[in-house]
Amino acid sequence: MTDAQIVISVIFAVIFFVILIFNVVSYPNVKLYKKKYDELERGVYKYQPTEHSESNYFYLYSYDITTVTFTRTDVNIIFFLDGDIKLTDNLYIHKSHLFMSFVKWYHWRKFQKLKDELVETYNIRNQRGRYEQSHQERYMKQQNKLDFKFFRG
Repeated sequence: MTDAQIVISVIFAVIFFVILIFNVVSYPNVKLYKKKYDELERGVYKYQPTEHSESNYFYLYSYDITTVTFTRTDVNIIFFLDGDIKLTDNLYIHKSHLFMSFVKWYHWRKFQKLKDELVETYNIRNQRGRYEQSHQERYMKQQNKLDFKFFRG
């Protein structure tokens, strides 16, 4: 082997081991990724649009069986504008670290697809609610115009 082939082989081996290390390090978080994904998919976390931020917030709602109400907690999943995802206070998926870890990339992509789907569903439901309300208002205005009495004299 020539010196160039040895150098190239060493460089590829180092790159392979770095990628392998990043994947092995991110593997213990897979259980937490799956847990948060399942909770988000089941609707335990609900989308809440904010006026002050462009990031997407999904808040955890707890159900109180005695009062039969849902109350919002401070626990949230945040999808930042730059692509980072905050799942818990200590668990983040940074978009800048995805190129080395296939495990993180796979779960980041799953969360992004689910986020897009949930935000779209929220927007469709709100749009339908606004349409039904405007339809009801038009119907009531029409009913008020048709209510008149003939006077007999």
